[in-house]
Amino acid sequence: MIHHIAIGTPHPARLAKFYRELPGAVPVKEFHYESGELRSVWIQCDSILLMLEEGKAQAPKNLVFSLTPSNRSLWKEWLKTVKITNHTDFTIYFKDSDGNGLGISSYPEKLPPEIEMS
Repeated sequence: MIHHIAIGTPHPARLAKFYRELPGAVPVKEFHYESGELRSVWIQCDSILLMLEEGKAQAPKNLVFSLTPSNRSLWKEWLKTVKITNHTDFTIYFKDSDGNGLGISSYPEKLPPEIEMS
């Protein structure tokens, strides 16, 4: 079981703005340095806690979210706000505001035809 995923970023506020807009994302907490500067932002994505940490840009190759019948309409609308970089029969890939690879996947089912890949 995965508890959390941490992504390093030189711009935690900008990156947090992007992730807060993902379908189903729930902001949890912000942490600040003594100077008041933002240090990290925690965002709940279903059962996984996403921690956006100030520092060197570091992330997994691709962070892929689940496309399910219950969130399909939200993702369908949200995908209109980003540029699709690639897709397979099961997964659509795009990037966050730092250029990190992201995706949504319906595996083991093929992507439903109503999900646009523009």
